[in-house]
Amino acid sequence: MISFFRKIRQKLLSQNRVTRYLVYAFGEIFLVVIGILIALQVNNWNEERKQKLSMDSAINSLIEDFRLDSLQLNNEIAGIKRDLERLDGFRIRLSKPNSTVDTLRHIARYEYLPFFDPSNERNRNTIVSLLSTGSIGYFDEEVKKKILKFNTEQLKQIKVMDENVSIFLDLQNSFGEGMGGQSENAHPMIQSIAITGPLADLYWENKDDKELLNFMLNTISGKMLMQKIILNSKLRLLEKTNEMLDFLQNSKN
Repeated sequence: MISFFRKIRQKLLSQNRVTRYLVYAFGEIFLVVIGILIALQVNNWNEERKQKLSMDSAINSLIEDFRLDSLQLNNEIAGIKRDLERLDGFRIRLSKPNSTVDTLRHIARYEYLPFFDPSNERNRNTIVSLLSTGSIGYFDEEVKKKILKFNTEQLKQIKVMDENVSIFLDLQNSFGEGMGGQSENAHPMIQSIAITGPLADLYWENKDDKELLNFMLNTISGKMLMQKIILNSKLRLLEKTNEMLDFLQNSKN
């Protein structure tokens, strides 16, 4: 092709047809420019296609992350509700006029379990990657705003939950009090670590009433407060997570 154009130029020059040569030269330049523009357009189209595929993949990853978060939050919420139901049962029994220190001793020794799930980890790999690489800027404005707003809300709720767990644990000066391991209803794993027998009996017989009252009443109330705050945070986060899940699935479709 290059040889063909060169022969045409040489022929025009040899015939001293300068005007036609100039017209031809401009035409050749025009074709080159058009070729470059077409190549750039094709390259841009390929880049846009790659970018769209990358964003589609990110959307799918976000959907999967939020789907897993939703399942995880539902399980965590169910566990907190069960714990709050037990704690509220203790509160009702200890609030009755005929309640005694023996009632509290029985709860502390056989029923109360200090354990709870402090984990507030969410599936954030995709959203962190989008923010750290700047890829979030490739999304359209509405999707980008939704993701950024959700990220802020998610971090806020995680911080609230972590801080409340930390406050509760800092207030416990005798973690492990009343393992509840001697109860027939206790989890087998808890039963397996509970110390029983004469030494355990001696421990509870000599446990100071005032000390036990101070610790257990504050612990039960403190744990209920912590769990209620965390429950509200998880419920709000679940609502926002499901909203984002629906939004991304609809935007994908």
